[in-house]
Amino acid sequence: MYCFMVQDNKLGRERLSSLIIIFCLFLTVLTSIGVNYLDVKVLNIELIDRELYTVITEKGNVNIHPDDVLRIERTYTKEAFTGESVELDKIYTDKGFVYLSSQAPYAELGQKLMNTVDYYGFPLWERSGVDWNSLTKYSYAVGTPAQQVPLLFFLLSLQYAALTIGGIALIVLVFPLRLGEEEWESSSAFAQGEEESNQEEQDELRQEVMKSLAK
Repeated sequence: MYCFMVQDNKLGRERLSSLIIIFCLFLTVLTSIGVNYLDVKVLNIELIDRELYTVITEKGNVNIHPDDVLRIERTYTKEAFTGESVELDKIYTDKGFVYLSSQAPYAELGQKLMNTVDYYGFPLWERSGVDWNSLTKYSYAVGTPAQQVPLLFFLLSLQYAALTIGGIALIVLVFPLRLGEEEWESSSAFAQGEEESNQEEQDELRQEVMKSLAK
């Protein structure tokens, strides 16, 4: 009876964890679609004045001054087919961030904008007094309409929550089930041993009764 109860609990926990994982995967895909839909692509960068740049996006133009730049991340990779080196940069400003590829037609002006504050081309440059926590409120693409920023942050938070809950459900699905199987096997072995010992006692008692009757 105990073995059946343990097995039923294991199957119930497995079903619940599986449903949670499927729901979290569906929610992650849905939020990813929403984030991609709200993403704003940069079309060009133009130099207006000596230190004033205009980032032309799908949703309009945004003027950026070197004083607006808060953080620069430079990464280097290679194309899978050609092996050509590609520089991928992320420029954080107080008006959002700009993704920049060295293969983009506006890469030269983007590099010029970065070099106005980061003269040495460090892999990571941050303005004094700026940390990652203060940059989270600017974690959206330049040109994103102000009314869409709260929705974008909501979708990102929902996506992170779904990934976290789904990961926990996966851990609960994998590891405790293995422990449950070991417990079930040990309890089955214990129950089987008890049954065998009871059977032996009954056989001995039966033999003694038969002996007494024979006398």
